[in-house]
Order: sequence, then C-alpha cells, then structure tokens
Amino acid sequence: MKKLKYLISSVIFLLLSNLANAQLINQGFETWSNDMAVPTAMNPNNGNNTTGWCEYNYFNYAPMGSSPISVKRCTDTVHSGNYSARIQTQVYSSTSWNIYKNWGIPFIGHIYSDTLGILFNGNVNELAITYVPGIPFTQKITQFSFYYQYKPSGNDTAECRVMLVNHRSPVAGGRFKTNISTASSGWQQATINLTYVSSQTPDTLWVLFSASSLDRNPKPGSVLWVDDASVTLPTGIFQMFEKNDNIQMYPNPTNGIISLVQQSQAIRKQQIIEIYNLIGEKIYSAVNNQQSEFTIDISNQPKGIYFLNLTDGETSNTKKIILQ
Repeated sequence: MKKLKYLISSVIFLLLSNLANAQLINQGFETWSNDMAVPTAMNPNNGNNTTGWCEYNYFNYAPMGSSPISVKRCTDTVHSGNYSARIQTQVYSSTSWNIYKNWGIPFIGHIYSDTLGILFNGNVNELAITYVPGIPFTQKITQFSFYYQYKPSGNDTAECRVMLVNHRSPVAGGRFKTNISTASSGWQQATINLTYVSSQTPDTLWVLFSASSLDRNPKPGSVLWVDDASVTLPTGIFQMFEKNDNIQMYPNPTNGIISLVQQSQAIRKQQIIEIYNLIGEKIYSAVNNQQSEFTIDISNQPKGIYFLNLTDGETSNTKKIILQ
C-alpha cells in the first residue's frame, strides 16, 4: 500500500511538474507595467529586465531615435479580462532601426525591416539595450493557440511564429499567417500545430506576433490585436521520434536529390514523407507505396538545414537534411 501511495504521489508530482513547465507568462495580457524610458508607454510584463512579453516601445525615448509606440495596452477590443495587446506597424527612425535591426535574426532568420509592429516573449533590459528571446519552457507541446483580430493595411499579412528550442537549436516550430480583415467578424482563434524536428527536450519557448509580414514589405498602419494565448499538451505517450533503423537516407549532405531505402522487405510499409524547413513550414510531401527505394527532389529549395519526417501509421522517424 505504501508503495502504491508513493507511486501515485510520484505520478502526480511528475504531472504537476510538467504542467508548471508548460505555462505561458501573462497569457491573457492582463499585467502591464509603466515603461521606465517612455512614461507614455506600457509593456505587457512586470517591468524592465523581467521575463514576459516585450516590444520596442522604449525606442520612443529620444536618445533611441524618438520612434513611435507600436504596442499598446488595449481596453476597448478585448476577448476576455480587462486588456488585450494592440500591435500596430510603424515606421521607425534610422537611429532606432540601427539598434534593433539584428534582433530579428533568431526569430525570422534576417534583420528586421525599417517598419515594426512586433510583440515577442523574452527579457529586455532597456538600460543595457539588450534582450534575450523566449521564456523557460521544458514541456513538449502539440499546439499554440491565441485569439486575434486583424485590420491590415492594403494586402499586408499578420504573423505568429512559435519555436521550441534547446540551447537555441530548433526542437519544434510552426507559423500562422493571415491577410483577412476580421473587423466585421470579431475575435477569431488561431491554432498553430507544432512540427517536431528534434527529439531533444526543449528549454525555451519563442513566440513572436507581428502586425505585418516579416518576409515581405510591411505596411504601416496594419493593426493586430491578440489575447488569451494557450498551449496544448500531448495526450498519451509522445512517439514523434521512434528510432527506425530499417530506413536509410543518402547522400547527406545533398544537392537536393535524396534516396530513401527500406532495407527489410518483411517490415516494408506505406510511408508518408514530409520535409520541413527550420521554422516548421512544410516544403515537400509525398507517399511511398512500399517501394524499396524512393527518390526525393528538393533541389529548388534554398541551401540550409531541413528535416524529413517519415510516418507509417505506427511510428515516425525524423532525419536532418543538409542541402548544399
């Protein structure tokens, strides 16, 4: 009986530990603090040099270039509670842009444009003008969800990018994009399904909201409201990365032409083949109907690292591809 009680207690402790490590900070955007450098601005966190939601309001400060405020506490467009976050794309001054432009590299792989309407989770130190992206997060999750309203300027596109990392190496990721105005339909829920590219346990969750496209020309004036973010824990046993030595892939590194070989005919099965880039976008999909060798061509993709996921209905196997 004592052993049973101990086992039950251990399971409960493990479950509570996992839940504790899968919590977002200020997920309803109810906590806001005065900006120490910009008295007219507020930030959705507990103050300077604290971990939570961060943006670039303090670049409104004169020494930083007197750029306009891009994120504000909103009271009139709220999904639940008292507040939401209102993100508006603004044109920043050259002074402030030269300070923050490289901050976009961890999130989007290149420097930010000279317009900005971005909210991300992390830690910003206004005095040191430094930041650390992401919040501590050690639980594998399947989905990231939030409520939003969007008012694009022209044909602009709002985005949300999510990534789980381990020592800054990608574990899982996904992205949501929309160019549809929701002014007449109210709050919508967006759900991002995370694609896993590594079996490692994450240590950090990166989330970034943008009122404009991060890869094309952003349009000043686009507004994105966000509220009530949440995550979904996996149900049952997580089996995304079961080892399968029956499948071989070559050559790797590759010029884009890859062969997959199922060595044992006795356990040969139909496979769904999907390839993802580093931010979780699917760039290739095919079905192998029990062929012993299957050829893939991704030579039209940019050079870099990709992840190939093979699923046969029972197990999944993920392999890293280096495209040269």
